[in-house]
Amino acid sequence: MRKFALIFSAFLFISFNLNTVFTVAETKQTFSEGIYSLKDLNLLANVPYKVQNVSGGKAFIILLNNDLVLEQSIRFDSNSLQYILNPMSYDYKILIAGTDQLSFS
Repeated sequence: MRKFALIFSAFLFISFNLNTVFTVAETKQTFSEGIYSLKDLNLLANVPYKVQNVSGGKAFIILLNNDLVLEQSIRFDSNSLQYILNPMSYDYKILIAGTDQLSFS
């Protein structure tokens, strides 16, 4: 009976450890005023990111492609809603104006 209990508890212990679920938290990155590229921001190309002003003031973002043509611009009020950015490639330039923090997710 002891052997059975020992073997049963070993299998029970193993079965609980086999079904582990790994969760990955969504990271939010915040950036202030400056000129950035996608590599500077550690963002992936061709992904529509959400951007939001998480500070109390106003901010402005401009997306320029490799020919310096305006692709998108958004003006953020304080604690704004989330806006979806157009998918970008690695040669895009991102200009952030204002003293506030913009959060990319």
